[in-house]
Amino acid sequence: MTNFFNILSKRRDYLLLAGMLESLHLAIWAEFDGLLSHALLLIHFGFFLLWQPIERGDQRYSWYNALLLIVLIFVFVYFINWWLIFIWLVLILGIVGGRVINSRSERYVYFLVMILLFSELLIGCLPAMFVIATPPEGISSFNYLMAVIPFILPLFKPGKTTRIPVDILYAITTSLLVSLIALGSLVIMYSTGTDYITALTRVLLAIGLSLLFISWLLSANMGFSGLSQIWARTLLNIGTPFESWLHELSRLKDEHEEAEDYLDGAIEKLLGLDWMAGTRWNGKLKGKETRYKITLAINNQPVELYTNVRIGGALLLHCKLLIRLIEYFYQAKLNERELAKQAHLQAIYETGARITHDIKNLLQSMHSMITILQADTDRTDGTSLQILKKQFPYFIQRLEQAVNKLQSPEQLVTDEILLYDWWREFKNHYRSFEIEFTDDLEEDLPIPYDLFNSVAENLVENAITKRMVEPDTNIRLLLRSRNSYVSLEVSDSGHAIPAEIADKLFSEPVSSDNGLGIGLYQAARQARVIGYQLMLSSNRDGKVTFTLEKRFDQT
Repeated sequence: MTNFFNILSKRRDYLLLAGMLESLHLAIWAEFDGLLSHALLLIHFGFFLLWQPIERGDQRYSWYNALLLIVLIFVFVYFINWWLIFIWLVLILGIVGGRVINSRSERYVYFLVMILLFSELLIGCLPAMFVIATPPEGISSFNYLMAVIPFILPLFKPGKTTRIPVDILYAITTSLLVSLIALGSLVIMYSTGTDYITALTRVLLAIGLSLLFISWLLSANMGFSGLSQIWARTLLNIGTPFESWLHELSRLKDEHEEAEDYLDGAIEKLLGLDWMAGTRWNGKLKGKETRYKITLAINNQPVELYTNVRIGGALLLHCKLLIRLIEYFYQAKLNERELAKQAHLQAIYETGARITHDIKNLLQSMHSMITILQADTDRTDGTSLQILKKQFPYFIQRLEQAVNKLQSPEQLVTDEILLYDWWREFKNHYRSFEIEFTDDLEEDLPIPYDLFNSVAENLVENAITKRMVEPDTNIRLLLRSRNSYVSLEVSDSGHAIPAEIADKLFSEPVSSDNGLGIGLYQAARQARVIGYQLMLSSNRDGKVTFTLEKRFDQT
């Protein structure tokens, strides 16, 4: 029993549609204008209100609207005649023809519904309106056939959704086409003196061939795509050329730096439309105020548009589209400003992280120097003083460079220095740290001072930190330059870097007890920008080697 009710629930719309059509058919063919016909029409309107797709099913009517609806239904039923039935059938055909179909089964269902309503209009209603003689045998068979069709509808499988919207353009087109067929058949019948069935057949053939011809012209395979473009452009260009409006909004977006200035300019641009008289935005009135007002919203703030004539229908929808386009570009402008802020903050963050790492390296160097001085307190030959004289100017220079980077975080420092000069300065700085320096230099190439200093210091300090944990670790630097190629290798004889850290070392910040965190990530990014490559060329126990290299003829 539960499954049965579930099936009925899924086919609710089809059942209501079947009840609506069956009650309408019986009301027309069972003693029209009698008490039974009136009762069946009331049942028909009840089914229609439950089925109708225009209002949402959960929407409540106010007492005024409910009372007005009841009065209209009773007036319609009380004064019922064939003209009212004709108008009502045309309206229902428009609603059914305007439904947006989502599945093949729904297409079959509404195809049968259109056949039934169309037949009721042309075979049942129209001959009765103009007292046109029809063969009684054919009419009797038609009545029985039309009475069976509604019972077929619930047998079809329902689509994914039963609340199918109505396209107003399709609905109006269907209603006008049905009216044209009905009135056209009457005109041909009275003008040529033929019988009604022959006139109706001629009209159906003529309109059918006309629709086929139009479809053929609009087909993409026929090469007449310009006609479909004209039709689409006509729908978009109600009141203003759509493409010109898009171009104008794009120009205003590029012209104004601030989003608010763009928004003011775009709303003021609306006054250039022929049907627009004035606008009110942020309490400011531009143009003139008229009695025809449209209230919309941009970014949840109301905007009032004053027009020269009353706006409704397609032009109202078009006006809403124009406002939505303004809001779209406004949001894009806000997002653009937010992205610029984020990029600036990201640059500050990355520069600060790199400088923090540089300062940490300097502090480690100073800590190592203090350790050497403390171990050398008994000596009186002035060696400690000489070490301090050599190292402190270097520390001051590095701190000054860090301060300069903080003052302009978005500017990459690319000051160049000759390779020999940098190598001599770097060896002097780390001469007291038991590091093996080796070189194979044939060319004195210009190199970026900040990059080499940052990468070399970072790798050497990480190796010195590893030596504190593994005292027997040897540190070796090898610098090569030949054939427009330069490379710097920093090696140590400690344990290999874990694979899970080595895979992410240059692509994202990593956590490590040895300090291999954000420093190498920042150094690798800085190297890529300048055209260098920083890589882990060897990673095994006893030999961990980082290489910074560049081939100048491949820039």
